[in-house]
Amino acid sequence: MKEVIIKTQKEWDELDKNFDGIVYFENGQNWIIIKENKGCRRIVRSSRVVAREYSSVVAWEHSSVVAWEHSSVEARDNSSVEARDNSSVEAREHSSVVAWEHSSVVARDNSSVEARDNSSVEARDNSSVEAREHSSVVAREHSSVVAWEHSSVVAWEHSSVVAWEHSSVEAREHSSVVAWEHSSVVAQGNTQIVDITDTHDLKITGNARIVYMPKAIQEFMDFYGIKKVGRTRAIFYKAVEKDANGIYRSTWNSNFTYEIGKTKTENCDPDIEESCSYGINISHLDWALRFGSDWNNLAILEVETRIDDIVLPKCTDGKVRTSKVKVLREVPLEECGVYGKILAKRRKNNG
Repeated sequence: MKEVIIKTQKEWDELDKNFDGIVYFENGQNWIIIKENKGCRRIVRSSRVVAREYSSVVAWEHSSVVAWEHSSVEARDNSSVEARDNSSVEAREHSSVVAWEHSSVVARDNSSVEARDNSSVEARDNSSVEAREHSSVVAREHSSVVAWEHSSVVAWEHSSVVAWEHSSVEAREHSSVVAWEHSSVVAQGNTQIVDITDTHDLKITGNARIVYMPKAIQEFMDFYGIKKVGRTRAIFYKAVEKDANGIYRSTWNSNFTYEIGKTKTENCDPDIEESCSYGINISHLDWALRFGSDWNNLAILEVETRIDDIVLPKCTDGKVRTSKVKVLREVPLEECGVYGKILAKRRKNNG
């Protein structure tokens, strides 16, 4: 695909209106607009925009935008946006947004958003949101939210929320909430709260209820929808790093490798009081995705293990450990739900 770097207004004015490729805007310009009304020239639908150094971008009609360094981005019509460094992003109509470092994001119409570093996010219409580090999130209409580190979340209408580390959550209308580490939750209207560590301020009204983490491996498997193989074995997932030679390596010990179709063994700590210890650590699929979400070389392995070999820690967050696994396959990220598709799209955009 063709690429062009735009540094001046003159270069932008002289660009062929039918240019099909990637346009890079640099040098701190604030006049950058990509749209087709008000007499402004636009880039064709297959184009992608990279805006850096305090640039401002408006991208319409299926555009893909990466904005860095205090950029401001508005993306519509199935656009994909990644914004960093105190960026402000508004994404609509099936957009996917990743916003870092104090970003503010508004995502609507089936958008997917990941926001970190004191970000503020409002997501509507079946959106999926992950917010970390003092973020504030409002998610409505079947949204799924993960909020970490003192985040404040309001989730309505069938939303699913995981709240960690002193988060405050208000959940209404059939929402599901997982509460971690001194979180405060107010639940109304058929909402379910999963109390992980018994250290929360939980208030329920109406048909809302509180449930607690599984105490046995069979309950754990039922809770997370773990698939059984016969009566004695089960399918779990493992987040690993895949190197340039296609070798799957443990993130804790790069010399410990995995191979499709092969069995791996390791000594396993039997102490259930230890939530993270030696052994082969495996999990449900969503946990594996989130554990490796920051890796550029993330691979998700589907593994099989004996149920009787599994150690279930008392305060597990979705991870268990075992002494032996058989590696079945690498799972494409596109098969790993909404969040997996977010990671796959990010990897594609990063080239």
